Amino acid sequence: MDTKNLPINRKSSIAVARLMDWMSHDLQFKVLGGYQGFGRPVMTSDINRPGLALSGYLEYFANDRVQILGNTEIHFMERLPAARLMERLDGMMSFEIPAFVLSRNLDPRSLFLDMCNRRGIPVLRSARSTDEVISRIILFLAEEFSPETVVHGTAVDCYGVGCLIVGDAGVGKSETALELVERGHRLVADDVVALKRHRDDTLYAETNPIVEHHMEIRGVGIVDVKSVFGVGRVRNRKTIGLVVELEEWRQDNTYDRTGLKEEFVEILGVPIPYLRIPVRPGRNIAIIIEVASLNHRLKELGVNPAEQFNNRILNIMEEKSL
Repeated sequence: MDTKNLPINRKSSIAVARLMDWMSHDLQFKVLGGYQGFGRPVMTSDINRPGLALSGYLEYFANDRVQILGNTEIHFMERLPAARLMERLDGMMSFEIPAFVLSRNLDPRSLFLDMCNRRGIPVLRSARSTDEVISRIILFLAEEFSPETVVHGTAVDCYGVGCLIVGDAGVGKSETALELVERGHRLVADDVVALKRHRDDTLYAETNPIVEHHMEIRGVGIVDVKSVFGVGRVRNRKTIGLVVELEEWRQDNTYDRTGLKEEFVEILGVPIPYLRIPVRPGRNIAIIIEVASLNHRLKELGVNPAEQFNNRILNIMEEKSL
């Protein structure tokens, strides 16, 4: 499988409005000011607590991040004289700040809100604790800024293992996936598979919102898997643990017959175990993928059947040579 030419998409920024829209239900945001600044860009998945900036130290101020204001920052601002607070905020707001987010339903000073309104810096407030606000925003932004790509293939959940089935057009990817679904496994995506690398260096396959859980089966047409087989046979996202490439059987090709040598393919910088399976009449590819998935789960548990078998043969040979 050639992954060198896969198009890799990375968001350089997202608007504050997207953060507010997607996190409003989770964090129950209330907008306190800076309405005209919802188009401001957030450039990174990291956040910042501007304690040092409020004390006047701006040399390493991480201004391009969402600024979190908790008990410490709000109480510190309350104790500053108005003139000094205005001076400190002037210094901070001379930088491009995406937004301020307050936790614990804290009430900021009116001077702070007035300056944010004049500068067009959104001020959002949540009732959740500071730690919750930070962790949830980081998780959301990490997903937003994750690199992603699209591959032509099929993704299925087989015995809990996310399998990405790839291969040339017409080799039987969709038909194999359809048989796996009929055997009780779950379809994630067919034909157009969106792949995204998350913060923990795992690769996820996601359903394309346009295609959803539809499949094209040559000779039949478009099949809605969710309607035909039920909602229990589909899912929208799955971690990819195995890449299976189907190819037409060629006599001059050599194929692995022992499983002692493990191959990997790198997608978005994540190495994934890789199998190349030849397709020819009479071979049930769905059953082979089932066995490959179960074998992969055994390896994850620290059991390698190929190595165990090889060691047993070597031990027998050694015993006979004595």
